Amino acid sequence: MYKPTFIGLFLIFLSWQSLAQQGDVQVNLGFDAGITLNDYYQNQFPAGFGGSIKGLVGTSTSGQLSLTGNYLYFPIDAPLPTGENLSLHLIPVLAGYRLNFQPFFLEPQLGGALFINRFKNAPNTYSESQLEFAFAAELGYAMESLELSLRYQHAGPSPFHLGILGIRAAYILTGR
Repeated sequence: MYKPTFIGLFLIFLSWQSLAQQGDVQVNLGFDAGITLNDYYQNQFPAGFGGSIKGLVGTSTSGQLSLTGNYLYFPIDAPLPTGENLSLHLIPVLAGYRLNFQPFFLEPQLGGALFINRFKNAPNTYSESQLEFAFAAELGYAMESLELSLRYQHAGPSPFHLGILGIRAAYILTGR
């Protein structure tokens, strides 16, 4: 337990100096929308929407480390009795590396996703949550202060995995 923690902190300490020399820091605030691609979720939760925040730190002129947090809400696509509601809430946190090919970029990401199934029946609400491994691949176009991207995101174990084709429009806040 202590050895992996020590090695991780040591590597962060060694890389800190190289990150500080490049200096480009960005924060992106975005709107996300997605459609589910597999049958299990597509029948109940075909589409969702939400928001995201992404932090980027420059490591070179052609690359940036990224940390992305999303919230996606998928309402059920079936009529329910009055006063009942069923929804899926997905909260992925993904770390990645952005490869810049001005003005385009490619960004593979790894992390985890929190699945929250919420069922509301008139006076009561019941929710169930689980944390699952997640990965994504994002392809996008960055303009001066706007970023548009398309991504494939995958989370959860088979046969109940969730594959999403997502689109994202984000406002770029830059800093140094």
